[in-house]
Order: sequence, then structure tokens, then C-alpha cells
Amino acid sequence: MLKGKPSEGYKQMPRYIWMLNKVYPNSYIRMQKTEDNKFMYLFIALRPLIRGFDYCRPVVVVDAAHLGGAYKGTFVSASTLDGAGCILPLAYGVVDTENDCSWTWFFENFKNAFGERENMCIVSDRNESIIKSVSIVYPNVPHCACIWHLWKNVCSSFKRSKKTLSDIFYSMAKAYRKEDFDKLMAKVVKVDHRVKDYLEEAGYEKWSRVHSTINRGRMMTSNIAECINGCLVDARKLTIIDFLEEARLLFGSWNYKNREIASYTKDTLGRRFEEILIVNASKSSKMKVVPSSEYIFTVHEAGKRYIVCLERKTCTCGRFQHDEIPCAHAIAVLKHKNVTNLHPYCSDYYKPYALEKMYEVVMVPMPDKEDWNVPEYVLDEIVRPPRYRRLAGRPRKQRKKNADEKITVNNNCCGQCGQEGHNRRTCTFFPKEN
Repeated sequence: MLKGKPSEGYKQMPRYIWMLNKVYPNSYIRMQKTEDNKFMYLFIALRPLIRGFDYCRPVVVVDAAHLGGAYKGTFVSASTLDGAGCILPLAYGVVDTENDCSWTWFFENFKNAFGERENMCIVSDRNESIIKSVSIVYPNVPHCACIWHLWKNVCSSFKRSKKTLSDIFYSMAKAYRKEDFDKLMAKVVKVDHRVKDYLEEAGYEKWSRVHSTINRGRMMTSNIAECINGCLVDARKLTIIDFLEEARLLFGSWNYKNREIASYTKDTLGRRFEEILIVNASKSSKMKVVPSSEYIFTVHEAGKRYIVCLERKTCTCGRFQHDEIPCAHAIAVLKHKNVTNLHPYCSDYYKPYALEKMYEVVMVPMPDKEDWNVPEYVLDEIVRPPRYRRLAGRPRKQRKKNADEKITVNNNCCGQCGQEGHNRRTCTFFPKEN
């Protein structure tokens, strides 16, 4: 009774879109309807979010989540990380369901709003519609797999090997050198060669850091998109206008907090990357540096030898060039040269200037609904709700997990010692009572 009928939200859609364009000029908002004016798709990219994408690494994470209202539907979003390691939402919207047409429509509008940048990539789960749509709309942009979802696929296919190979897989996916990757893959082959064949068929360049054709930075998973879905889990039960407004309020609060953090960052890097510099600096204290030329140095650490080139900003450990921030070996070299300012050797994405420009456009608040002054031609536009689909049975409170996510196995534990693998009757830890 307080929120009104669910169908009323679709009737108010033209008013809401007109007000978004008025409050956030130069935004990119599109709505798709059927021939009989029934709602199909909605895409929203607000100007403050579009502005921020120009100053962050072009790695876009996309995901979807089901709505719980009367007319169902699917919430889709695209996001990335800013130079401080915080979530930066880019675009969001509502589609009828996850299929080839809806994802293609979403990516086409995303390309119109954000364009195509050099070294750009799309990260998502192994949804076939996303993979196909990316290849159609962005033929030159690689699609990268979320390593968490990929590993769950491995677990569902090779259940006996998942406990033994879990740590090996994640270390292999995040490895900085091909030598380390090959050593870990050799361990995988010894445990189960079928896992190696499966990962090779999936494509090393899609999930491995060292084999990737572009620099994914720290976005090896789709966790940031899952975080957005988690924050909106209760809002997804509301009517469509109320849900869209809750999403805008959430992104506005994040924008304000991140903007405030950026205002404090004047002489240091973004928060997360400044912490990495501090940790690397502490590791470099016990390293020995041997110069070979003005830019090339040899660094000895625990019996191993690493070669650092300051001119190319590379190190044989792989971290300097992949993280685009001085590793411990590079910091040892810079200390040897009495260099105190490390920022010139860091990526421009992490620097205060990028953070300041990223949040330069403020997400101002929306006026109250009673104060919306909308032209007559907007009020005359007709938007009907989609076909109502009442599912059988009691409505679900939690989403239905895919087969690749059902990995929890209930192992029986002993009632006396609490260890797995046996029960109270066969326990040998405690002596049996006569």
C-alpha cells in the first residue's frame, strides 16, 4: 500500500528518465519497448560515472542478478576499480532475462556511452550470452574469466581433485612468471591431468595473469559486481522505480565517500597502492644491490638473483611490470640510488591527479517526486509493464545457485575428537570405555 502497485512504476518510467537527464546532463540513458509499448530494457550511465571511467584502468566487470518484484526481470551492471582500489560503478539497468539479445543491447549502449579504449577487457563469469555478446559488440576486446567461477566449474567436473588443487590453481592464476606457472601446472598434471586439459581448453589467456594479453590489474574475479548485487539484495524486491532510485542512492553514497578519500590524497598514492609500497619497502631492507649500468641492477634476495631495469620499469620477478608499482627489488634499487620519490615509477592510474579528476563531477541529489516538473510530451508517453509471470510454488528468498556453485560437502565429524574421516565408533584418539 505504501509503495503503490508494481505496474505504476513502469508508467512513471518516462518521468524518471527525464528527471535523470535534467539533474545529470550529458548522461546516457536509453529505454527499449516492444511494439505494444511494453517495457523491455533500460540502460543508465550517469555523467559522473562516465567521467570517472576516463581516469581508471579499462577493465570492466559485468554481472547480473534477478529482481524479486512482481514482474521479475534482471538487474545488470558494469563496474571497475578506481586508483584507490574502491568500486566505481559505471552503468546499470534492467532487462527481461539474461540472453543473447539483452546482453548485446546492453553492450551496444555501453559502447555508445564509454567507447572503446586501448588495453580494455571485459571480466565476467562463464555465461555464454556475455561471451557471445562481447565478441559481437567488442570484437577487438578480450573477454576474461573470473577465476572463482572457473574454479567452481573445475570442482563440479573433478570433485576428487578439488581439495588438493585449490591452492595450486589460485597460485597459478595469480603467478607473475611463466616459470612459476609451468611448475604449478606440472603439479596439477601429477594430481589429475584432466584438470590441465580443461584449463587449457578454457584458454590460459582468459584466466592466467602471466598469459593474459592485457593487464587486468587486481581484477582477477568478478567480486566487485557481486558486491553491488549484495548491497542491493533487499532493494531488488521493490517496484522498479524504487529499486532504480535505491541503486542511484547507493552509487551516490559511494561516489561521495570515494570523492572525500580522493580529497585527502594529495602527496601519496591511492590508499590500497600506498599500502603496497609500504609493504614492499619493508621487504627491501635486507636485499643486496649490484649495479650493472645506470638503469640495470642485480638484486640478491635469499640466494636468488633478480634483474631490475628502471628505464623499462621491469623486474624478473614480474611484479614491477604487472602491478605497475615498484616491487621490493625495485625499491631496493631506488634506495641504493638515494631516490625517495617513488611515484614516477608508479602507474598514472594510482596518482592523486587521476583520483581528483575521476570524482570531479559530483552526483547531486534528486528532487522529491512531488517537485518534478515534467513536460506534457513526456507525460503522454506510454510504458506498459511486461507480461506478468507468476511462478509456481512459494516465492524464493534466495537465488538458485548454478551447478558449478554447489560445492559445499558435509563431511561427517567424530563426536569425540571433532576430526573428519571417522566417527565416534571408530575413533582411535580417545580410548574406548569398557
